[in-house]
This record gives sequence, structure tokens and C-alpha cells, in this order.
Amino acid sequence: MSWEGIDHALNRVRGEADRIALDLADLDGHVGHRMLRGADLAGRTRLRWEHASEHIHSLWAVYEVFRRVVDRTRELRVSGGGGPDDQALLTSLLNGASVPLPAREVPPRERGPLHTEREPTTLAAAVARMTADYEEATEVISAVETAWDVLHPRLAGLDAMWRDICTFSDLVELGEDEHESLRADLDAAGTTVRCDPLSLVEDGRVDTSSLERLRLRLERVRGELRDALRMRDSYTESVERLRSAVDDVGEVLARVRRLRDQVVAKISSPSAIDVPDPVPELRAGVADMDALRSRSRWRELGARFGELQRAVHGAADDAREREANLTGLLERRAELRGRLDAYRARAARLGIAEDARLVGLHRAAHWELWTAPCDLRAATAALSSYQRALQELGGTGPPVNGTAPGPGASDGESDGGVSR
Repeated sequence: MSWEGIDHALNRVRGEADRIALDLADLDGHVGHRMLRGADLAGRTRLRWEHASEHIHSLWAVYEVFRRVVDRTRELRVSGGGGPDDQALLTSLLNGASVPLPAREVPPRERGPLHTEREPTTLAAAVARMTADYEEATEVISAVETAWDVLHPRLAGLDAMWRDICTFSDLVELGEDEHESLRADLDAAGTTVRCDPLSLVEDGRVDTSSLERLRLRLERVRGELRDALRMRDSYTESVERLRSAVDDVGEVLARVRRLRDQVVAKISSPSAIDVPDPVPELRAGVADMDALRSRSRWRELGARFGELQRAVHGAADDAREREANLTGLLERRAELRGRLDAYRARAARLGIAEDARLVGLHRAAHWELWTAPCDLRAATAALSSYQRALQELGGTGPPVNGTAPGPGASDGESDGGVSR
């Protein structure tokens, strides 16, 4: 190599040495690295960390001999006389196998008779090996750190929920073994997160499904205990509110049953839906709570209270849906009556209201809509026939879509006849 080439190569390897020194300092101060060194690892994480530790050990060992060769080369360049021998020596150090590279760890049983502990290599090969070691180590550290970043906050949330459960359990005087299986599962999850986080990583994605299932269990138990505590402290007020809610459902159902009677009297098809009465069962459930209270079964009482609350809300929603369904039938009948009147008015404006065909179709539709109880399906078909005939006789204009009953649309019915 020329002296210019030697200086260029020396600057390059000194830069590599400085870069790797910074990488080592960053690696040594990395939070994930420090946590891994102090952790009691297990399973997949332990195997991966042992693999990474070998690369970190190799990185340091190679760096030490690499740095010595670089420093020696720099010193020779500074103190050398600049003659051919110095030039040849520096060329050999920079390009030749000048680095007594430590051999990678090989188990004794795998060592052959020609195995040596040190293998000389070039500075460039040493840099490549150190770079590979650094990437292998940081890949494992980053994977574990990413998993911990995702899992630790979730685990902290589970621990906080568990502390709430313990506090509520003490307040309602539950035994220490009441939630033993839940505590064991939480301990197991904590051990996995702390000691083997990589067991929860698949295809680069942290799988938190097991922690989520545990969270739901803890949340459910905590909710039950909160209900139990509320029952203990405000039983009378809570039960009174529940009874009042049941009474409200009863009033709604009474109104819906009266509405159903009207629908049955006025409409035969579609059939009016039934209106079941869950109120007696709900009231019996509220009455049964007193027995649980007398035995201080606060947790069961809280769970029962929650069940009854949900049942009352469900009954109220169901009653409102049935009311809307029944009201819809009456509104449908009124809409069809209004449309028939509107079609009749249009026929009169066109001067064809007395057409024999229209008169017959109008009479049929009127009969279906004003008969009590009426068949809405048959009435809809009759109205459609009248509408088509009106369009044919009066032109191709869009049909009238009236929604309000006209002056002649009576709301009265007769028993099987036509109300006039």
C-alpha cells in the first residue's frame, strides 16, 4: 500500500474502533440490557438471552484485541521512519491477518484435534464479526424490551385490580382462600411476564390475550365485590330503587297490554305479538334477597342484585319494543287509509272516480281497511290494485303517497261489517 493508502485505511479502522466503542457504551447502559442481566429468566427468553450473552462476550473480546491492533498501527505510523520496512509492516497490519481473533465458544466434546483457541483474521473481518455480534445481541434485547413495554403496564393494572379485590374482600369479611385460584393465575401471569416475556411473542407480535382474559375475570370479581359492599352499606335504598323500577316495568306492561287489546280488536293480520309478564318473577327475586341479607351473604346478594337489575332493564326494553311493534300496526292501518283517500281524491280531480273498475277496486280496498278486525296484508294488496288501475286510467304520473287520513277516513269499525 502507498503511504496515502495506509493513512486512509488507518483513519477508517480508527473510525470503526470509535464507533464500536460507542456501541458498547450504549449497550452497557441500555435499560433493557441491565434488566436482562439482573432478571431470573426462564424458558424461551432464557435461551435467547444466553445466545445474546455469548455474542456480547464475543463482541467485547474481539473489540479488545481489535483495539490493540489499531492502536499499535497508529503508534507505528506516528513513530516509524517512513522506510520500506515500516510501510510493509503497516500494510500487513492493515490488510493481513493481524488480529488474533478469539475463537467462538465450542463445547469440549465438539473440539477436534486441530482446534485452536485463537484464529488470526483481518481488521475488516474483525469489524464484520463485531457488527454481527452487536446486531444479534441488540435484536434479542429489543425484542424483550418491546415485550416488557407492552406487558408490564397490563400486569401493573392487574395487580391494582387484585389489591382492590383484597380490600373489598376484607370489607365484606370473605375468607383468604375465597379467590385462591385467581391469585394463583395472577402469580403465574406475573412470573411469565417477568421471567419469560418472549413466550408471549409470536411472529413479532406480543400476544396479550391471556392477560386480557385474566383482566376480565378480575374485573368481574371486583364488580361483584363492589356490589356486595354497596349491598352491605345501602341495602334498603338499593332494594327500594329496584322495587320502584319493577313497578315502572309493570306500568309499562299494563299500557302495552291495553294497546294489544286495541290491536287485536282492529287488526287480524299480522297477528299482534304476545305481551309476557315478567313482573311476578322479578318481585319474587327481590323478596328472596331478604333471606340472603339475613345470613350476611353480601357477595351473593350483590351478584343477585346485579342480575335483577339487568333483568329489570331487559324487561323494560322488551316492553318498549313490543309497544313500538303494536303501535306500528295501528300506524300502518292509518297510513293505508290515508293513501286510499288520497288516491280517491286524485281520481275525482281527473274525473274518473266513478269509473266502474275504479269504483269496484275502491270498494274492495275500503272494505279491507274499514272492516274490524282488518287484514293489513289483504288491504295492502287491494290498495295496490286500486293504485295501478288509477295510473292506467289517469296516465303515467307518479302515485300519490298520502299518509294522513282524508275527510272520509273514519276510525270506526263494525263487527265484520263496514263502518260508514
